[in-house]
Amino acid sequence: MSVMKYFVVAAGVLLVPISAWADSHATEAEAETEASEIEVTQPIAMKIEADLEAAAKVFQKNCRACHGNKAQGASSYPKLSDKDPVYIAEKLELYRAGTRIGPNSVLMIGAAKKLSDEDIVNLAVYVATAFD
Repeated sequence: MSVMKYFVVAAGVLLVPISAWADSHATEAEAETEASEIEVTQPIAMKIEADLEAAAKVFQKNCRACHGNKAQGASSYPKLSDKDPVYIAEKLELYRAGTRIGPNSVLMIGAAKKLSDEDIVNLAVYVATAFD
């Protein structure tokens, strides 16, 4: 069974982590209380699950060669493990759209074009949380 983490999504962009099965022993009622206490400035479109096992496979296949085994960065490839999921998701969406951001844009655009919305969310959550 894959480990899932829940995140609030507004307007298609990952915003605020609200609970995690793997990290929390809170009851469902406590989780609902915590989620209701989070202030979100945009309307919530939906709640999605991040499939960390699927993300790990994508990361190992497509990201680790440049960004390192633990997303620690290498040479001209930035460290990602210290970034939040929103930042990572936004950058991947920009690259997927063909936006040039830096010197490695050609590589990132090619890699990101293959990613689905689900892949982007999964990767963003995985990279931001797997290497703590």
